[in-house]
Amino acid sequence: MNPEQLFELFFQDITPDMNPPGMKYHCEAMRSWWRERFMKAYYGIEETRSLRSWAEAPQMWLKGYKIASMNS
Repeated sequence: MNPEQLFELFFQDITPDMNPPGMKYHCEAMRSWWRERFMKAYYGIEETRSLRSWAEAPQMWLKGYKIASMNS
């Protein structure tokens, strides 16, 4: 799968409680924000210090996806 397809799968798993405070659920800004976090995790680009905790969700999701892909 290419990175965009993987992002679409990841984005389906995002729940309102995973969003930063004040961000509307399922708005275009949310999609762009999570896409940026995901692509940085996918390509191994380190987040700025203020966003590092938000980078954990896509990193963990990608790790789980890789493990699941190897086991199938």
